[in-house]
Amino acid sequence: MSRQSISKRVLVIDDDPMSRELLPLLLEGEGFTVDAADSGESALDLIGRGDSVPDLVLADVQLPGISGAELAGKLRGACGPAALLLAMSGSEPAANTISKFDGFLLKPFKVEQVAAAMLAAKNQPEIPAAASRISSRTKSSSAVARATKTASNKPMDIKTRGPEAGSVAAGSSDPAACGPVLNETIYRQLAVSMPTRQLKEMYAMCVNDARLRIAGMRRLAADHDAARFMREAHIIKGGFGFLGATELHRMAAKLEANGPDARSTGEAHDVNSLDELSAACDRLERMLGSRV
Repeated sequence: MSRQSISKRVLVIDDDPMSRELLPLLLEGEGFTVDAADSGESALDLIGRGDSVPDLVLADVQLPGISGAELAGKLRGACGPAALLLAMSGSEPAANTISKFDGFLLKPFKVEQVAAAMLAAKNQPEIPAAASRISSRTKSSSAVARATKTASNKPMDIKTRGPEAGSVAAGSSDPAACGPVLNETIYRQLAVSMPTRQLKEMYAMCVNDARLRIAGMRRLAADHDAARFMREAHIIKGGFGFLGATELHRMAAKLEANGPDARSTGEAHDVNSLDELSAACDRLERMLGSRV
């Protein structure tokens, strides 16, 4: 699809700094003009100033302060009926959380899905919530069906699978058994959508951010702070999912699901898992170093 056909303004609302850096880069590569806000309140303030009313809002559903259905209601009032409001999250939210959004994107989603949703909405002006549906429940993750918002006001489900690479546990000591380090399809798509230098900087930014978070997760594990530990793993998972870093995405997902292992003796299991996550960062960095 042509970039001219999707030239629209997008507002990304996410409290994670990594997502606010990464998503705009990916969206701008597809021809969107992007603003970002770190909370619902700051997003509404930005819109209220009148100089950047978005055509599309991508809002994380786990924001501090105003979030979920309450935020969607306020965004609708601020943006008007023509704007497309899409919720996004790395896990499936409760139905009432996204009931006032026009659709839901399961992270990591493909940027092409955002463009498809915008074009579908443009082709259905009488129903601004029109969007493409890609369901992770279907046998073929590439199956696409046109869908519009139903009379029941149930938001459309716009999902994509995360990078697939087997089911080996995050703490496996055999890197080869963990599947590929990088999803080659996603890498090639990124490589043709941006200059080599920008691509290299984007991966480096994500790897450096992950290393800082891993250091913090060691302290959180020692303090038995499971909630914050799992939140950091969630953020790492999201960033690497968008970049197609398959191994790191899967490892971080395991750490998010399991948290610090309360059954282990001392912190040995947690440290080993985080060591493997750090080693996976090294593997990705070496692989990319030979390419970009």
